[in-house]
Amino acid sequence: MMTPQQIEDLFIRSLDVPMNASEKESFLAALQENGKLSKVLSDHKTIRQMTRATTPATFGYYFASKLITRIENTGVVIDRQIFSFFKKYQLAAAGVIVALLILNTVFADQLSVGSIFGLESTTTTSDEIVSFDFYESLNNDL
Repeated sequence: MMTPQQIEDLFIRSLDVPMNASEKESFLAALQENGKLSKVLSDHKTIRQMTRATTPATFGYYFASKLITRIENTGVVIDRQIFSFFKKYQLAAAGVIVALLILNTVFADQLSVGSIFGLESTTTTSDEIVSFDFYESLNNDL
């Protein structure tokens, strides 16, 4: 008479190495006597078949070369996106620049090419400069 552990060990071994005739007879007799154990062994066999049937997960053929190609072409795609963005909005940007130039011309005191483009520096006297020193104002108020 075989113990349940011996039956299970024999079954697990039989999955890799075939049983001889005497082992097979004693195994089947032991299974007929113990119905619960036959269910456990059936589950073992099902699990083993399922794990053997699945293939290892892969990324497919030429995964590395596809990935490298995509990474190398990312710069080209980004350049195209930037170019298309500026192409779409170049008229609006030119309009803003013209409007800023007109405003600068309108508010300029003396008209010259340098003042229109904001290149001419104006000299200010110390009387025109308004300074604000927070700490000085704070000390005077106290």
